[in-house]
Amino acid sequence: MNKIILAYQNKNKKAINIVLSIFIYLFINGLFVLKYSSRINFSYAPVITLIYLVLMYLVFFFIIKREIPLVSYKTVFYLIFLLYLFFTIWVNLNIDGNNLNVDRWSAMEVAIKALLNNEYPYSAVDHLNGRTSNLPSLILIGIPFYFLGDVGFLQSFSFAMYALLLLRFINNDKSKLIGLLLLILSPSFGWEIIVKSDLMSNFIIILFFIILVQKLFRSNMTSVIVTSIVASSLLLTRLVAIIPLVLVLFKRIFKLQIKYIAVFVVVGTITMLILLILAFKNYNSIDNFIEFNPFTLQNRQLPFILSLICIIIPFYYAFHVKNTMDLINYTIIFLSIPIFLSFIISTINNGVFNCVFNSYYDISYFNIILPFLIFQLTLSYDKIYNIKQL
Repeated sequence: MNKIILAYQNKNKKAINIVLSIFIYLFINGLFVLKYSSRINFSYAPVITLIYLVLMYLVFFFIIKREIPLVSYKTVFYLIFLLYLFFTIWVNLNIDGNNLNVDRWSAMEVAIKALLNNEYPYSAVDHLNGRTSNLPSLILIGIPFYFLGDVGFLQSFSFAMYALLLLRFINNDKSKLIGLLLLILSPSFGWEIIVKSDLMSNFIIILFFIILVQKLFRSNMTSVIVTSIVASSLLLTRLVAIIPLVLVLFKRIFKLQIKYIAVFVVVGTITMLILLILAFKNYNSIDNFIEFNPFTLQNRQLPFILSLICIIIPFYYAFHVKNTMDLINYTIIFLSIPIFLSFIISTINNGVFNCVFNSYYDISYFNIILPFLIFQLTLSYDKIYNIKQL
């Protein structure tokens, strides 16, 4: 009985968190609708954005507040998943990336080609005369999809991973469906699919990993070695990946026996050295390396001292993570800080209009947060739904 009373006391707090998270979710997606609807008709862009926000509110109000009789949520989940998966595949087969004004796909592709030809991947020029900022592991992750014919298939793979995450770790079928709809009705994710961007896919993979660690990590040699290899590899996808990895791993590793800590550090160090040597062994000169390397490109959005602070603080808060919800909440907070700070700094320097409509700021960086935000909303609803059933 005490557990039931406590559950109901926490219900209102969880509801407030859901409302705040939905606001951030709509803010990010509203930015995408506002920016890209303006390319069709600038004067109608605010109206289109408002219509999107209202429709999203109505859709999820109906789904969350109402039970649909004679409908199997599991069947609907699988049907929508398969339809959207085929859509992602169709996009990659039918949209020519060379006609896109976004070069993330081609930056990955030319880097893969260079790596396979024993050339320096960070000197390779993409179809918009840009260069990749992907760290070595993300380039390697793209290789299987490159051989399938299009690096954009990475988005199909990550979408399937996200669906598997819902199926494996969310209890209620209705909650799973809500989690799926939150992703596929997100214009920012649709943008990632259409332009074949690897950004959100990168963090869906990281989300998948940290949930697995949170649920399955054990104090044995096999678990420590596998976790070290995967974690160090994911660390070398994007610099900001250190935040969720620290939050899920630092306390766990810190509490292990010395021999396990030593193995984790040694295996992780060797893994990163192998990946770095593989990517950088063909650099042409020191000057070329200094000018063209992913670390400089990924750290240009924030002053170095702010980036350093954003990385250090999660080490402390890792000891406050008690469960999966804590892990996701802290991840959202500490990923949001550098992203929103860089957005604010850019708007101060260039103005809101230029940042949103003239691409002085890349609003797709907000997509780093979305996989965690959507999973948090799904997990929150799942817990509230389960309380209602008590």
